[in-house]
Amino acid sequence: MSAQRFSFGHYLATIGASNFALGLFSVIYPWLIIGVLQESPSRLGLAQMALLLPNLLFILPGGVVSDRSHRGSWLSLLYVLYLLPIGILASAILTDQLSFPLLLICGMTFGTVSAFVQPTRESLLGYAAPNLMHQAVAKVVMVQFIAQGIGFAAAGQMESTGLTLLLSLQMVAFVASSFLIKRSHPRPLISQKETVKLRQPLTELREGLQLFIDNKALLHLVILTFATGALAFGVYLVGMPLIAKQAYGGSVQLYAGMQVMFTFGVITANFGVMKRDKMFNRPGRLIIITFLWRGGLVGIVALLPSLWALFPTLFVWGFFSGLSMTLGRTLLHNQLPHDLRSRASSVYQLCLFGGAPIGAWGCGMSIEAIGLSNTFMGIAVLTLIVSLVAFGSPLWKLVGRQHETAAL
Repeated sequence: MSAQRFSFGHYLATIGASNFALGLFSVIYPWLIIGVLQESPSRLGLAQMALLLPNLLFILPGGVVSDRSHRGSWLSLLYVLYLLPIGILASAILTDQLSFPLLLICGMTFGTVSAFVQPTRESLLGYAAPNLMHQAVAKVVMVQFIAQGIGFAAAGQMESTGLTLLLSLQMVAFVASSFLIKRSHPRPLISQKETVKLRQPLTELREGLQLFIDNKALLHLVILTFATGALAFGVYLVGMPLIAKQAYGGSVQLYAGMQVMFTFGVITANFGVMKRDKMFNRPGRLIIITFLWRGGLVGIVALLPSLWALFPTLFVWGFFSGLSMTLGRTLLHNQLPHDLRSRASSVYQLCLFGGAPIGAWGCGMSIEAIGLSNTFMGIAVLTLIVSLVAFGSPLWKLVGRQHETAAL
């Protein structure tokens, strides 16, 4: 699988189409639980945990399967499999059979497909030129969040457009993604096909994990990534829809607007990174600083400010999240051998999405026990504590080296 067999333009188109569908799902799924079924915060946390829990079970095997497979063909199949949970959900809505257990099933199915998609899709970024990796990652993140933002905005019109139309758009987007990823990474001719040496899956998993054991900076990167999933991601998935509905008495349009504002911050950060010829000299230090700032911003949200203050806060939160996301992925890709890329990416994704179900469940339970503001403030304090501890980690001392990573 040579770099000549990879079309970055079609890859970006795939990212756009699939993340438009994911943006729709990110608003529709939680709003069906709290806005349509009128379920409790703890049940919302349980549902988000069901969506994210398959990552704990399948994302590492997903990395092994990806490294053994032709990535374009495998991803094409996976995008088609997204039609199963969306089709079940659409059928339940049309027949008026929507229920909380059914949503849990759809969430777990959707999350299982995602657990295999994430390491495979991420590993294809390895075909970008190493000295321009930060620009490639920034472009991907920009397209990802622009498409998600459009999906958020479209889902915000749920009450006027109807759920059936939005679910149909999701299915069309995933079918388009399946087609585009094949164009991005077509299967080579028989004469060009590489020989893949198959070994024991556990041996291959150990090789992926060993990269992080040997590289202490990367090890601390994934630890901080786990904290991001458990704290920031958990409160964002569960706390934000509840803030929109309970604290501000808003509809799905307000929740979608909050998502769009956060996304605009992510896009702005990555637009700036994309314009840089070289990456930052101390990327690890900057990742820790952005984590610290995000803790402070969660504390501001905990105060339930007016919407005029809330929306700028969400923008800055998105800005620091987007910057951290790009820095982390750039660090990862520039220090990985290509034949281990899917497995190492799966470890990174496991830490992010493995912490998220724990955070989502804990956030839902905490909100029900001590309220929205107290939960947000508690998570803000924990985030600040983790940031202070990280100041002494190898990640803080990491310096980008020009000859290896083109000034990370």
